[in-house]
Amino acid sequence: MLDGLAFLPLADMAEGVAYLTDHTPDVDGIDQLVEYFTSTYVSGSLRSLPQPSDSLRLHLRVVPPVFPPATWNVHAATVAGSERTNNVCEGWNHAFQHLVGHQHPSLWTLLRSLQMDQAVVCSSLLLAARGQPPAKRVKRSMRQHEERLHNICCDRRDDRKSVADTLRALGHCIRLTH
Repeated sequence: MLDGLAFLPLADMAEGVAYLTDHTPDVDGIDQLVEYFTSTYVSGSLRSLPQPSDSLRLHLRVVPPVFPPATWNVHAATVAGSERTNNVCEGWNHAFQHLVGHQHPSLWTLLRSLQMDQAVVCSSLLLAARGQPPAKRVKRSMRQHEERLHNICCDRRDDRKSVADTLRALGHCIRLTH
């Protein structure tokens, strides 16, 4: 359910972390994982400031998270049905690499490839202007998975599911692959 935090609204992040902290299974190292995730990605951590040796008071400083939730949270993008990753850029890079044909092109080969890419983009824009946008091929299983994530996020947004129910649903829906 830890990765399900990315699909919670930002306002529910603290409640989601509290739920996960209270409901972590009794497995070696899982508490440290949740603590690391919380300090690095959600709320930051507390650090003690150096004190003179004669001081009896402890001074703490709040260190913000390295990657705050606003940078990795995808709730709004999922509800809106927009891209959650930079795969669009990766797709262009792959297509352009295929267009160029080899690793270290000459300047002239690069310019010719850029011109061909521009022609492809102009054709796509013209087709879209005529009402014929290119059909995006998506596997049915991926479309169903996206729909499930969208429904879960909308249920949380509309308060039909609690934070705990949302995290449990996301835990059943999300599988990280390597």
